[in-house]
Amino acid sequence: MGDAPPVTGYEVELGCPLDGSYLGAALEDSDLEIVFVPGVQTSETPVPYFTAQGPDVDVVDDLLESHAGVEEYELVADGREERLYRCRWVIEEDGIISTIRTHDGIVRQMEGSSDGWVLSVFFPTNEHAAQFHDACLEQQIAIDIRRVERSRLDRRQLPNYGLSEKQLTALELAFVRGYFETPKESSLTNIAAEIDISEQALSQRLRRALNHLVESAIDGGEYESTKE
Repeated sequence: MGDAPPVTGYEVELGCPLDGSYLGAALEDSDLEIVFVPGVQTSETPVPYFTAQGPDVDVVDDLLESHAGVEEYELVADGREERLYRCRWVIEEDGIISTIRTHDGIVRQMEGSSDGWVLSVFFPTNEHAAQFHDACLEQQIAIDIRRVERSRLDRRQLPNYGLSEKQLTALELAFVRGYFETPKESSLTNIAAEIDISEQALSQRLRRALNHLVESAIDGGEYESTKE
């Protein structure tokens, strides 16, 4: 029998209401579902992707066009009752996302519906998770902790989403070195030196990995590209 995979942190599943959230107005009293796509940061300012699914999908465009918290957005792909967006937000100070970042959390999954938001957040230690919870109480951020458990990472069981071994290695090293943290704990230059490739090659490798992840997220959907 092989050794158990090492404990690598804590996974916290939490719910939060739609009130005050950027896309909450689109989800209220609708059959719309919004899912943020896990991605890989390849620039100083990460730009998240999300899918919107449902018969009321047109309302998302109207909201993004008029919302003061949206710096810019792009409709990346358009399908029947399903669209993929790329959007840059203004992160609210003392909001839930900034509070997660402050306590070294990483949002692994985020889904929204008329019932509210559900987030799965990784924290490196139980202490980080507890401090995040205390900060939410102090800042009166409404959250509902649904599950807290130790997170185990076993690469043998991870789906690779079409990624090559070199891409997986680059992603894993970048994650371990804190490249995806805010602020960054390492740089492309340092990480590239560890695996003996150029900074440009590493950046391209991460970008290709991101493309594979997004393609996997929308796999099976019938999309039309919005670009000529």
